Amino acid sequence: MISDEDVLKIAKRIEDANNIDIKQTIEKASTAGYLGEEHFYCTVIEEGGLTHMVPEIFGDINKSMKLDNLYFDIISKALDHEGIYISLGYCATNLIIPDDKCSEVIEYDDYDLDEDEYEYMMEYGLITADDIKKFKVYAEEGIAGHERMEDVGLIINIIDGDYKAYFALRSTDQCMSSFRVLPFTDRYPKEHPLSIMNPINKILIEMIDRTLVLKKN
Repeated sequence: MISDEDVLKIAKRIEDANNIDIKQTIEKASTAGYLGEEHFYCTVIEEGGLTHMVPEIFGDINKSMKLDNLYFDIISKALDHEGIYISLGYCATNLIIPDDKCSEVIEYDDYDLDEDEYEYMMEYGLITADDIKKFKVYAEEGIAGHERMEDVGLIINIIDGDYKAYFALRSTDQCMSSFRVLPFTDRYPKEHPLSIMNPINKILIEMIDRTLVLKKN
């Protein structure tokens, strides 16, 4: 599994987001399937940290919208203000995914417990546009996954003329709820859902890094 140090290196590298092709990254992210409608994968941030779907800005929250020039015009304008959020990864609790459909099955055991102390195996499907992995851990390990209506992605905005990106956990309830930035410090223990040391977050961050589309030089 990727180390804490390597995850921090990824976060630091991605923070300088000038080389991320935002349009192509959104288009690619929308093929992952876990949110359904394509326009759900990128939402506009307003002051105060709420997010709004692009169709909602036009007055119809239930309208389906293609990723066309109008859509990306709104996204571009949002980058000049409070920014955008792009959903890039999903942790599905106890989603039934056959092992042969996953690129990797990871079994986590970091505690020195006797076999009779383990009772319930949790399985998490970790999904991006590029990959599906399965993460197995006993509930007794105390590792927290994400809620069913949450996803992981990047907050992107422009600061002093440069694009900046930060990993965040967002509720997908109506795709307009507030989000929490993942603090890349030892503030939380590895069992916490926002912890950099949480193995689920570490795996998702590595998967998301491989999903980003970079600008061609």
